[in-house]
Amino acid sequence: MLVNISAPMKRDEIKAILEASENPKFQFVKMKTPMEMQFEVTYAEGTEGDPTSYAKKLIKAQPWGAVLMVRALIEGQAFTGGKI
Repeated sequence: MLVNISAPMKRDEIKAILEASENPKFQFVKMKTPMEMQFEVTYAEGTEGDPTSYAKKLIKAQPWGAVLMVRALIEGQAFTGGKI
């Protein structure tokens, strides 16, 4: 599955953090825009989950993560919950 991560800053650090994840495995695909990175996400056999929530959790765990605005969406998703 493809996941798009948008962040105004710290993109290199975010990319490194996500690519270091073992399960799910994030593999960088391309920059969709100057702020939006795309990753191919795979899970180990027999496991699954929400890669957008996991990506946000990894990013927010960083010392600078609490103040960084980040959006994580599954490719094709228009928003991350809430009412339209």
